[in-house]
Amino acid sequence: MKDSALRLQDKTILLTGPFNGITQSIISTITEFGASVAYINSVAVNAGKFTDGVNESREVHPQWGRAAHYPLPLENEKQIQEALGRVAESLGRMDAMVDATPLSWNKDTDAAKAIELSSILAEKSLPFLQAKHRGRILYLSEDPSVNVIAPGIPEALDEQLKKHIATLAAQNRASTVTVNGLSIGVTDDFLLKAFPKNQSLKQTFEGLQKQHAKLKLVEYADVAHGVVYLASSLSSSVTGQTLRLTHGFHLS
Repeated sequence: MKDSALRLQDKTILLTGPFNGITQSIISTITEFGASVAYINSVAVNAGKFTDGVNESREVHPQWGRAAHYPLPLENEKQIQEALGRVAESLGRMDAMVDATPLSWNKDTDAAKAIELSSILAEKSLPFLQAKHRGRILYLSEDPSVNVIAPGIPEALDEQLKKHIATLAAQNRASTVTVNGLSIGVTDDFLLKAFPKNQSLKQTFEGLQKQHAKLKLVEYADVAHGVVYLASSLSSSVTGQTLRLTHGFHLS
């Protein structure tokens, strides 16, 4: 376990969203900090093998947390309720809910449906989080600054997500449940999605730097450590915020 005040030992964190470099890094990092992770994704065929590999590492590091993949759909209220019940039955608790689904949003996303599903997931998670007295809700999305490079999350949808975060935080202000967001700049995941035909991520990024001198790559670890901080007790005074992990690129 990391020797740090950010210890998450004995916590259970629910994670939803695409199976990519960011979510894999979050799973690995959170378990290294001592928490268990329940990852829900119904289409990630390799997620089970990945979480099995994380658990095998506990043979060398028994103080690390566990990881479990639940191949369950989250496409309506009934499915969300059933999935959360399954996780609670298996792991017995939920200390934080990390919704990385917005990382998959794009110009073709049905904004109303996307926000509705995020709202239902938060609503159904709240009873579990409130029971722990220090619950955390966290949303991960692409930062709109990436749109100058290639289409990412539409700015209108990004604003709706930020409004949702602020509203949910205000509604839970009297409780100890915090609600925040991480708005993420250019990562390898973004480059893979934006330039799928390019053979070299390094060359792609170097080419982009010639056009955007202030551009820096956001590493997966940067995102994972942001999640750890906002899931920990050290972030208890932070709520209703969307932190921008862009190396300042959005200030260009």
